[in-house]
Amino acid sequence: MDTVERIAQQLQTRIRRKEWARAGKLPGQRQLSVELGVSRASLREAITMLESLGLLRSEAGRGVFIVQPGEKRTGDGRSRWRFQGRYALRDVYLVRNELEELAAALAASAVTPAGLARLRATIERMRSAADAGNLVAMSEADRAFHAHIFEIAGSPMLRDLAEGIGDVVESSRQLAFADPARVREPIHEHTRIVDALATGSARAVRKAMRAHIRSAADRAGLALAVPGA
Repeated sequence: MDTVERIAQQLQTRIRRKEWARAGKLPGQRQLSVELGVSRASLREAITMLESLGLLRSEAGRGVFIVQPGEKRTGDGRSRWRFQGRYALRDVYLVRNELEELAAALAASAVTPAGLARLRATIERMRSAADAGNLVAMSEADRAFHAHIFEIAGSPMLRDLAEGIGDVVESSRQLAFADPARVREPIHEHTRIVDALATGSARAVRKAMRAHIRSAADRAGLALAVPGA
């Protein structure tokens, strides 16, 4: 777990303990960075992560507020999309689909029992995190699942392309965890991807990955139509 995820985990824990329930928002960032012993830059990144996950919302000039259970949110995932001034969220999901379908197809012919076991372990981590209501851990396990597939695919160029847009893709993944009613869906989708990988069928795993990316986009508020699919 990197520094930003560790800070996000600390904030999430304190939110769940209702430490700031009376105020309904986080302390000022200067105060909080001193409390946690972290840089304000890392703290801002952690807050942005928790905003993407639907746990916090920022209001200009007012502060960072804690999203209450059952609170009605305005808009969809695009309103929390941190790169909206640079990339359309739809384009990110379309590019993700192409890269991840290709990675999954390559992985189908290269995956080993050990590789399948690693992927299933990330699914179990997601399940445990869901049981605990730990969205930060779910997000980290989700990232690990997709990273393992790129590793198994064995293409340095494809891996470099994925890493080059890693921050953008990670933010798009986090948006899809914000709906509590649908937070377990990726667990079942990942299971179907691993089951398809185990058959060695590139066609089957492409189909499973495409369904997963389309469902993730839907959870972020997008009806994704993949050209040619």
